[in-house]
Amino acid sequence: MQPPPKENEGHGSAMAEHASNCRPAPKWAAVIEDRLFPMPRQKFVARDILDQTAFGPDVVLQRDHNSSNDVVIDDGQIINLGDGNVFRVIPRCEAKPSSECVEPAKRAFVLDDEWKVTVIPAQTGRTLKRLFDLPDEVELLRDYESPNDVVIANDEHVHHAEGCVFTARKLVLTIKVNNNPVRFTKRRVTALEIKQTAIAQGVQIGEDFVLHAITPDGNQGPAIPDDKKLVLKPCDEFRCVAADDNS
Repeated sequence: MQPPPKENEGHGSAMAEHASNCRPAPKWAAVIEDRLFPMPRQKFVARDILDQTAFGPDVVLQRDHNSSNDVVIDDGQIINLGDGNVFRVIPRCEAKPSSECVEPAKRAFVLDDEWKVTVIPAQTGRTLKRLFDLPDEVELLRDYESPNDVVIANDEHVHHAEGCVFTARKLVLTIKVNNNPVRFTKRRVTALEIKQTAIAQGVQIGEDFVLHAITPDGNQGPAIPDDKKLVLKPCDEFRCVAADDNS
């Protein structure tokens, strides 16, 4: 029989770690028998997981690996969901001691109550969007136990062990063109697209006008060619003037 876990072991370590770093804890979830169950923390005693998912005392957990040699988990064992959060349950009478599986455990990434399973724990914002068939223009956010979720950039590295639950939202950012607010639903645009979008939203300019970025010190930058690709940020400002306007 295994000794009982120490007080708070597996029950508050993740939350305590994030609290000590002044960061909210990421949300966690487990997929058990193809059903999604939110979990209040990253580390959990196996029997507690079963109790919170309404599986009775006659079954045990089995972590799902990319092989036929899945690992049976003792009731008292502490599970780190960051090591794999996809499980089956099997009757206790069928559970046999198993050797450690050398194949990778399956990881479920969760987005807005939908999940996708992979054996690759290291992703990027872009590969996660591909996993969930999302366009690049959608913003991906890691879901925290806090109202302040964190946006994940397309090229940003994302590791399952740092939190497996995400949300998505349609990107809307606002810039200014000739002091007029102009809203965009994507970050990567050409100078011509900036002018076309501003015109569609009522800014009194023409497509043949010349676009200039306003620098942080308030000065007007050089002319931007129509085919120049830009990555917009909230509060970017531009001036768009007629080609013969030398003011």
